[in-house]
Amino acid sequence: MLEQLKYMVELQYLVDRKTELIRIREETPRRIGELEKQFAEYEGDHHQKKTEYDNALKLRRSLEQEVKDLEGKMTRSKGRMHEIKNNREYQAMLKEIEDLKTDIRAKEDQILELMETIERLDKQVKSADKDLERHRQQLEADKEETRKQSEMIAARLETLETLQAEVRRKMEPDIIKRYDFLVEKRNGSAVAAVQECACQLCHLSLPPQKYVELQRDEAIMNCPSCLRFIYWAGNDAYQVLPEDFEIG
Repeated sequence: MLEQLKYMVELQYLVDRKTELIRIREETPRRIGELEKQFAEYEGDHHQKKTEYDNALKLRRSLEQEVKDLEGKMTRSKGRMHEIKNNREYQAMLKEIEDLKTDIRAKEDQILELMETIERLDKQVKSADKDLERHRQQLEADKEETRKQSEMIAARLETLETLQAEVRRKMEPDIIKRYDFLVEKRNGSAVAAVQECACQLCHLSLPPQKYVELQRDEAIMNCPSCLRFIYWAGNDAYQVLPEDFEIG
């Protein structure tokens, strides 16, 4: 095992873990936004049902007032019956009273239909109230869990920074310089495994002789194509496992 190459593999592992954690942390606002958007949809549905219910109640009260006004008008009309002096006026008054009765019956029918609608909407609103409260509680629980995850990630990132610093202290200055250069130029990855003669990051094949030399593990080598430091994936000495580091 080439010690400096092993350190680079370890450092790359830590860098990759850090990159992944940062990506997850940066998604936190988006996840919270999605949760709030979903809750807003439930809230909108609840508001719509409540509005329908309130409008039905207002319409019922309006119709009841209209019925009351019509009944009052009919009572006054009946009260004037004794004042009528000819048959034509009497018949006109009877028709007016009958028309008022017809209007009253029509509005009372509307009120009965509205009462059924109000009863149905009342059940829907009460059910929506419970659903909305349940979703509100779930939203707060999910947001709290997301915040806790973000805090945990922050703690892990601090640990990763410490571990990276420890590994870098073991590396030779020239190796660190070359490693950092490749990290900057190769999208954060300076080290790549080679399997079945192919670099696992750029996916191009190594010349057969170079692949044989890599398996001998006698010198630090670079991929002829992407220039990353390379190691043979079949060499267990370069395998890094999560339990090798106490990241949490």
